Amino acid sequence: MTESQYLQFSSVTEGTYHYIRNLILTGHFMPGQRLRERELTEMTGVSRTPIREALRMLEQEQLLILESRKGFRIPIPTAKEITDFYELRAELEGFAAAKATHKSDAARLIEITEALNTAEESLNNEELSQVISLNNRFHDLVAIASDNESLGDMLSKLRAKVNLFRTLSWSGRRERPIETLRQHHLIFKAIKTRNEALARSRAMDHVMDSLPLVLEGLKSIHPVGEE
Repeated sequence: MTESQYLQFSSVTEGTYHYIRNLILTGHFMPGQRLRERELTEMTGVSRTPIREALRMLEQEQLLILESRKGFRIPIPTAKEITDFYELRAELEGFAAAKATHKSDAARLIEITEALNTAEESLNNEELSQVISLNNRFHDLVAIASDNESLGDMLSKLRAKVNLFRTLSWSGRRERPIETLRQHHLIFKAIKTRNEALARSRAMDHVMDSLPLVLEGLKSIHPVGEE
């Protein structure tokens, strides 16, 4: 990383943490892969001390696990863990979209429209990291539009796992981000037309539509269901 990239953070450790975290969540590192200090030092240009501190922060966030004498590795979820997660998230996202049909105002609708338009541009420019960020932005805005702070906080806490699992569903599938954006437009249309039942079902279907792809991606790492 360059010096200017670190200026937005309060410390080198914080900047290093965000840099490595972004690499994990955008699929540069995949589940099961080990993160080696020497490689990260060469990539970031910082010393091993902030690298180690950043890795510990990512371990606390459960994006990494520390194995005795082997170092840090991105965890490999089981098929059941993934399925349980997606079932829960589908219910929460469906509830958020349903609430948004009644609670969202004109300003919120404009924000969501702008996020979708920017996502289209980023997708056309093949800016995957930006597409993922705007994907999250869409779901965050729907949660905000639901006017339920507890729901928004819960979905925000799930976001890291959403991004981690997304690498399994998007890896090697250039068409998947396109389909994701199409589904976002359908959810938004239901919200904008105040169709509560349709908004809920489309949001839930959107989440569950990714589950088979994630489980398929898991097979390339280890047999599904292996503990």
